[in-house]
Formats: sequence, structure tokens, C-alpha cells
Amino acid sequence: RNPQTFFKPRTYIVKSSQRPTVHCIDQFSLQRKMVSTTSSPAVAQLTDSERLAQSQYWKEHSVSATVESMMLDSQASVIDKQERPEVLGMLGPVNGARVVELGAGIGRFTGELARTAGHVLAVDFMEGLIEQNRELNGTCNNIEWRAADATMLQLEAASYDVVFSNWLLMYLSDKEVAKLAADSLSWVKDGGLIFFRESCFRQSGDAKRGANPTHYRNPRDYFAIFDNTEVDVGGGKFASYELVSCKCVDTYVRVKKNQNQICWKWRKVVREGRRPGMVRSFLDSTQYSTSSILRYERFFGPGYVSTGGAETTKEFVGLLGLEAGERVLDVGCGIGGGGFFIAPPPPAD
Repeated sequence: RNPQTFFKPRTYIVKSSQRPTVHCIDQFSLQRKMVSTTSSPAVAQLTDSERLAQSQYWKEHSVSATVESMMLDSQASVIDKQERPEVLGMLGPVNGARVVELGAGIGRFTGELARTAGHVLAVDFMEGLIEQNRELNGTCNNIEWRAADATMLQLEAASYDVVFSNWLLMYLSDKEVAKLAADSLSWVKDGGLIFFRESCFRQSGDAKRGANPTHYRNPRDYFAIFDNTEVDVGGGKFASYELVSCKCVDTYVRVKKNQNQICWKWRKVVREGRRPGMVRSFLDSTQYSTSSILRYERFFGPGYVSTGGAETTKEFVGLLGLEAGERVLDVGCGIGGGGFFIAPPPPAD
């Protein structure tokens, strides 16, 4: 994935039926078209090839199903001890909750979730990994293991409180992510949580690998899909995603100087009627598209999308009276011009 490739936001509305219909709504031109989830031969072929590539990839990397092979990193044992509690801390308490864990693998998170959850359904499309998960966490009587492809999983509507995944969506195509976003919204109860963690922009692990079918997306691609997914729950009501938090994994920042490991936490909300377009989607696709940023920079100078550019920033920073060693939090940092200006002479952090 090219980080500079931006997606035009669409709203995916899935009606509850055996073969749901998806309405793709372009929020800005308001031109609507109907897309059936019954795939065309071309789409089916694409999905089949995607599944085959991912299956072969994980067969290769799960020969010896260890923490190192699952995390694809030589420092996995060190990172795992620090990042697991951090990721679960971002998820928050799941006391008594019904949790479905997608892409559960060998069970790094399964046992931890089962400590306090009422029930955990651990799902992975690699049967060998599920069996190892069962061996590792077999003493827990509140875990159900299932070898299944998350993109084809069928669960009862509103039957879970939490959908949790760690490094799953980056192994799915864009269409599969959109479908899973709609499915997850259907599976959780009103107010339920959907949590996922992904590698963005580029590979993080240092393990050698041949063909790599992973989709290292720009975070805005995930926002474009989840911000604009709605499920028709009947009676004129629609379920959608409300962002609770989005944060990088600090363990990777400390250990690997890597800010590209990102966690999202969303809540299911149900409203009367359809939700209006998200401001975030408008900013990403229009206000701050690549062409718009370049246009701003021609007016205000490299690194600036704000009126006045370096001259205005120089005046503002002068009012701060910064001293060497002080720490500055730049809120609404834009594309970095102000931060770059502040950093050099006074060695502020």
C-alpha cells in the first residue's frame, strides 16, 4: 500500500438478511449505487487468490508456532511481555463479557482475555494454530475454539459484547475489511466494543520472509472504512461506529523506535436515521488531500497548511519564551511546520 493513496469515503449500509445488500454511498456527490454481497466471478477470484496467498504465508510462518514466528520478530519474547499488557490495557476491562477473538493464533491474548471474560470464542483460519491455542489454554473452561475464516464467520446478531483482533485486518483485502467491519457491528450488542491493532505503513518485524501479502495501510484507510460503516437494524434505526480511542503501541516506540503499531477502539451506537458524513473523512479526502496540502505549502511554505506560515509561527513562538530542555506538546500539529520550527535552536522536546 502506498501511504499517499487516499480512499474516497463511502458508507457501507448492510441490511439484516441471509444475503445482505450493501449500499455504497458517496457522501459528497450523493450518488448511490447498489452492490450485492454475492460476489461476481472477478471479485470471487480476487478473494480466492487473497485467501490462498494468506494461507500459504501463514503455513510458512507457523511451521514452528512460537511467539517469535507469530510476531515475526527476533525480539518477540521481550516485546511480548511489555506490549501484551499495554494492548489489553487499551482494550480495558472485559469482566463477565462475551468476547470473540478473531485471528486468535496460538493464544497470546486468548488466555489473558479468558481470565476475566465470561466467554471467549477464539477464531483462526489456521487449524494448527487453533490446536496449539487449545493446548496452551485448555484449562480454561470459558473458551470455545473454532477453526474458521473470519471473513466467512457467521455469528448470531447482538450475541457478543466485544470483538477483539490483533494483527488481522492487515491480512485482508479492502473489501474483506469492509465486510468484517459490518459483520462485527452486527455481532456486538448496543454499546459493544470493537478493538483491533494493526501494523501501518510498513513492516515492523525483522523476520526474513519471501512473498509478503500483508497490507500495510495508512491509518486513514481504516478510518475511512469504519467511520462510514452503517448497519440497518430495522425500524428506521442504523448502527454505526463511534471512536473511543486510537493510539500507537508505546512498547514499539521504546524498543524499536516504531510508531506504526496502532490500536483502535470503537463503540457500537444505534441512531434514528442515517448518520451524517464524518468531518474526519472530509478532512482526509478533501481538505487535506495530497493536492490540497501541496497547494497550501505553495502559499505558506514547506511544512505549513496554516495562514502566515513561518512568519506567524516565529511570532507565536516568541511569545512562549521557550527555554532549553522544555517539553512542548503541539496540539493540531498539521504537517509539522510549527514543530520543526520550535525544535532546532531551543533544544525543546
